[in-house]
Amino acid sequence: MRIPLLSTLLFGTVLALASCSGGTGGTGVTSSNPATSFGTITAFGSVFVNGVEFSTSGATIVLDGNPAAESNLRVGMVVTVNGSRSGSSGSATRIEVDDAVKGFVEAKVDPNHWTVMGQTVLVDDRTRFENNVQPGVGDFAEVHGLVVADGTISGGFIEKKNAPFPAFEVKGFVKNHNDASKTFDIGTLTVNYSNATINDMPNPATTSWNGLLVEAKGSTCTGTAPVCGTLTASKVEPNGPQMQEAAEFEIEGFVTKINSPTDFVVGNQRVVTTTSTIFEGGVAGDIAVGVKLEVEGVLAGGVLTASKVEFGDSIKIEADIDTVGPSSLTLRGLPGVTVTVNSLTHFEGGVFRLNNLVAGDHVRIRGRASSSNTVIATEVERRLAETRVELQGPIQSITGASPNQIVTILGVAVDTTGVVFEDVNRATFFSQAVVGTLVKTRGSLNGSTVTWSEMELED
Repeated sequence: MRIPLLSTLLFGTVLALASCSGGTGGTGVTSSNPATSFGTITAFGSVFVNGVEFSTSGATIVLDGNPAAESNLRVGMVVTVNGSRSGSSGSATRIEVDDAVKGFVEAKVDPNHWTVMGQTVLVDDRTRFENNVQPGVGDFAEVHGLVVADGTISGGFIEKKNAPFPAFEVKGFVKNHNDASKTFDIGTLTVNYSNATINDMPNPATTSWNGLLVEAKGSTCTGTAPVCGTLTASKVEPNGPQMQEAAEFEIEGFVTKINSPTDFVVGNQRVVTTTSTIFEGGVAGDIAVGVKLEVEGVLAGGVLTASKVEFGDSIKIEADIDTVGPSSLTLRGLPGVTVTVNSLTHFEGGVFRLNNLVAGDHVRIRGRASSSNTVIATEVERRLAETRVELQGPIQSITGASPNQIVTILGVAVDTTGVVFEDVNRATFFSQAVVGTLVKTRGSLNGSTVTWSEMELED
């Protein structure tokens, strides 16, 4: 849903005045700054978005353009939060829900790949369902999530809807824009905007819409049920935060375009980094199309200058392949770890798909954890053969006593006896490392086991 710039600036002005008068917004925060955060709800007890707990006391909540209560919000919904923030606490004045697609489930290629209104919806064990009910093919579904790429949505929350259904709705990147026929495509869906309200869009007669992130809605679909081949739109508008200025702005999303090593796009938001930008869970060289990031900084002239870039795909693995299956692989020396691939996995190093890989290939993998020992790969790269093994991920447990602590990462028990800790000694490392801390460990493969030699803190 589009947030008008004027409204956002007015909120910022009001909040700035409120902070000068010492108001706390019910959070106990004594000094806060106007802030806007776009991302996924991860928890309640207030609302958690991008690692910040926003108090909802007195906040206006908008769902489908209508006032709503906090009880209408769900984990997995994507929202824009306007309010104030101090550190990891904040106070929301407005929360607006931004759903991704509403329409009939057209197909289920497999349990992890659905088609809804011509969009591929990625479903994994992080996807939440209302009342744990999964819509079937032919059912009307409301899908919340982030746009990953052309015609692809990472499903965060999905709800089966019963008649009367809401209007059809889809958001995504425009392609094949043709103003003569008044049509464009989003994924495999064609949108006809001949009678749509397009007041907030650029003039289609003079400016191509290709590449713009938009939301289209309408009540009429033309196609063979349940497939909606063409949506007759009643309204087309820009999607995502439309702000130009914000002293404190944060966005969660997938990298959709790389302009240069220091200039890229998250969703529809241009981001630039500087020598002062802090990177967490990765380095600048890890930024690539399809990588999930959380970026915060100052928004000026529509460009977000990042003070911090945090990688959502924080898992890194380098090892030899042990087995290769139809959609997954396992790794030597890392028992129990399963790496799965999907249509968004990017292959490098002369690899075009999973069946180009064989047991014994040395690979480097980036991805995100989908369970305690399963990784969804965003990137797989074949490397030159070597015995090096590397594992980066959050600590799941620490057992044993010094100097023989066992650190478990992705279900792998790493024996730290004899391990060298980078930049700190053992005592300092374990005084800082707790469950959830991101760490990296390296070692060498000896047959089917790994001798671990190094470990460092990544947070």
